[in-house]
Amino acid sequence: MPVEEEIAIIYAGTKGLLASVPVAKVRDFEAAYLENLRLNHKNVLAELKKGVLSEEVETQLKKVAADLAKGYA
Repeated sequence: MPVEEEIAIIYAGTKGLLASVPVAKVRDFEAAYLENLRLNHKNVLAELKKGVLSEEVETQLKKVAADLAKGYA
């Protein structure tokens, strides 16, 4: 897994963005989260690859995670 994707997953986990996702569904969430970032937020992954975690990047990571988490609650 590319480092920028690892950063996105670790960020979601350490910021409590998976709190409403049942443990049994975490892998499904992870796959959907990364797929969404790859397809719709390439700029976010590009910034993470460069080592940039700006407010804009954080906002996008949080928004994608929150939107997806609703479907797993």
